[in-house]
Amino acid sequence: MKVNRGSVLSKEYFLSYFKHVMLVFQCDAEEAKLKTLELLFRGDLGAYGEETHKNFESAYHDLTLL
Repeated sequence: MKVNRGSVLSKEYFLSYFKHVMLVFQCDAEEAKLKTLELLFRGDLGAYGEETHKNFESAYHDLTLL
């Protein structure tokens, strides 16, 4: 997936992304977070800016509450 580095990815985007990764890889939230770090961020949480990073963390937090 190609993502414009100038855009801010929303919390809702990450919630959907996590759920998709969990479905495709049949994994839990923690593993989905690690796979997202690897696949989307390539290990660099700052790659898309601070607001995107905050949205990523907020989405993960909400996902663990479900």
